[in-house]
Order: sequence, then C-alpha cells, then structure tokens
Amino acid sequence: MKLLGLSCGSKLGNSEVLLKEALMGAEEVGVAVAIVRLVDLNIRPCKGCKVCAWRVKGECILKDDAPFIQEQLLECDGLIVSAPVYILTPPGYLKLLSDRVLNDVSWLMEMKKMQQAGGGGFGGALGRRINIDERAFKNRVGAFISLGGASTPHWLSFGLPLMHMLTFPRQIEIVDQMQVPGLSLYGNAVMNEKALARARKLGRNVAEAMKKPISEVKWMGDDPGTCPVCHSNLLTVGKKNPVECPVCGISGTIKVDGDKITVTFSEKERKRSRLTIAGKLEHWIELRENSKIRMQKGDDTAEIAKRLKKYESYKTPLKPTRKSRA
Repeated sequence: MKLLGLSCGSKLGNSEVLLKEALMGAEEVGVAVAIVRLVDLNIRPCKGCKVCAWRVKGECILKDDAPFIQEQLLECDGLIVSAPVYILTPPGYLKLLSDRVLNDVSWLMEMKKMQQAGGGGFGGALGRRINIDERAFKNRVGAFISLGGASTPHWLSFGLPLMHMLTFPRQIEIVDQMQVPGLSLYGNAVMNEKALARARKLGRNVAEAMKKPISEVKWMGDDPGTCPVCHSNLLTVGKKNPVECPVCGISGTIKVDGDKITVTFSEKERKRSRLTIAGKLEHWIELRENSKIRMQKGDDTAEIAKRLKKYESYKTPLKPTRKSRA
C-alpha cells in the first residue's frame, strides 16, 4: 500500500516539515510513502476546452507535468495534503491542480455504465468514447494539514475546507485534519513539538485507515467540526433555517441557546452530501436533465455562434510584449 504526501508549500517550509513528520508516522504503521512537492512541477491552468473528456485516450492539449501527478494520485491508496494559507486560502496552484486532475468518480461510473450497456444515441456513443482507468474506482483515505502565520485561527478559515476541492471528486475519505496557527517564520514548525506530535498521529491515523475496508473507516480527528460529513465549521446562513454546509451542500437546522449553537443535520441530508457517491450522482442527474431540456428545444449551435460574434469583436484583450529570442 502506498501513501502519497502532497506538499503545497515551499521547499522544507513548515507545511513540508509537518507533512514529512506525518509520513514518518505512517511508516511506523508499515505503509510505503512517497512525497510530491507541487512547486517542483509545471502545472498550467486548465483552458476549459474539454478535449480530455471527449478524446478516446483522454489526452490533454497542455503538455506539462499534470499526467505525472495524475499517475501518482491514481497509484496511491492514501493521500495527505499539506498546505500553508495565503490570503485565507491554500496556494492557488492547489486549486489549479484540482482543475486539471478532476476525474469525478460518479461521472466515470456513469460513463462505465454506458460502455457496458452499449447501444446508440448520445449516451451510448459518449460512453464508448471515454477511456476509463479502473484505478479511479479504488477506495482511498486521506487527511489535511493546514497552517499559517496568524495566531488567530479565523485568518485560516478557508485553509482546510478548500482542500476538499482536490479530494471529494475522487471520493477520497478524509479521516483526519489539523490546523496550526502561529507558524510565521520559515521552518519554525521544527520547534513546535505539539504540532509535530499531532502530525505524526495524523500520519498514523491515515496509515491505519488504509488497512481497513472502506466500510469500517471512521473519522479519527480530534475535532468533529460542525458538519458531521466534512467536519468543517463553515456554514452558509441566510435569514432563516435551514442553514447549509458550503463544502457538502447539505441543509441543517441551527439552534441558538445563549452562547451555545447547535446545528443538526438529518441522516437523509448526510447521505446526499456531495462527498458521497449519492450526492455526486444527484448532481450528475441534474446536469443530464439540463442537457435533455436543451436538446428538446432544438439545436441552437448556429444561433449561439452567431450571437458570440458580438463579443468576439469587442475589445482585444491586452497582452504583454515579449521580446523574440535570437
């Protein structure tokens, strides 16, 4: 079994120190580990052309290191993501990576069903055109490490929640997470014995979860959080109940008694979290039905192309002047 550590900070910076401590803990439990440092890779922004989705072999038109990290993610059985917080969030290249290695499991499941069913029509043809790597369906577990220089945790508010953007499409079951404020100096995590011990425990937790059937994997973190599924403390609050978990997309009821806040999520809502297959399929059905509605209205491709000309001719985007190389 292989545990992959994804370092999203600087070389030997605090996020890498805590990640390596976690991997050392995992090795104590008897799993093989490897580490990838994102800043060492050349990952270009997704252009949204969807060529990777429709070509038979799924090749991307961008030639960079995305296939390398994609292979590492497919090969691993567990994943630990460690990242500093920059302006309330993890570094942008973590989201950039998420866009390039999407591989939503529910989408692949539906494509596989289409392939097996065969037949004609849009669904059958689409299913036959997709190259599916069976490793995408492998059960995986993972954990997050978030840290920042601020001494107050609210400056790190999106550090942990946004890490789900990489893991939830791939159906990676997150079993632990930790957040460490006050690491404002390069490498000073090595002086924080409490954080180092917690990181080692996190690594051990992931390694132990890797050895269990996925049905037996449970949350192993110190703080269960407000949401019982993603364990985030973030909430989307409107003028009245229900409130919503912005990570999971599930609704709950908030109750305030003095300074005590209780949020209750029904079992039905928990089961439709977008971190579950059922929740992902709900979204797949939504997109499929929207496509059907559009097709029922007729082919408007020509009309769209006609109307786009208005915007194509409006304002040429500014670009920097680059000197040609001799």
